[in-house]
Amino acid sequence: MEPSRIQAVDHVNLEAPYGVDEGMRWFYAEVAVLEEVSCDDPATNRLCFISRQIELRVNFVDSPDIDPLEPRVTILVPSLSEVAEQLEERSVPYTTLTGLMYTDRRLEVHDPAGNRVVLKQETHGGVF
Repeated sequence: MEPSRIQAVDHVNLEAPYGVDEGMRWFYAEVAVLEEVSCDDPATNRLCFISRQIELRVNFVDSPDIDPLEPRVTILVPSLSEVAEQLEERSVPYTTLTGLMYTDRRLEVHDPAGNRVVLKQETHGGVF
């Protein structure tokens, strides 16, 4: 199974309140299947995950600026059904969306800090 990919132009920075670090680690490392890496500056209160050259950085702050309506990041995952199973096991609500083509499926979910995340199943080849 291929690793997940962050669909972004540049590094993604998210904010989270202190105390949700284990939930964020579970969500991005296990559910979104991103590789956790050490951050540039280990003295910062941050978790870092990588997908190819794109980093997703979770910055822990006292008063995070989180808009629960605006999607913050799209992550291409190997299997939406596996993601849905993991979310259901922990009773995490999500919404399933389907586009005009069967391959245009995605889940919208809020990470443990409340950031809205879109998870899409990666399709290979691009021709169906």
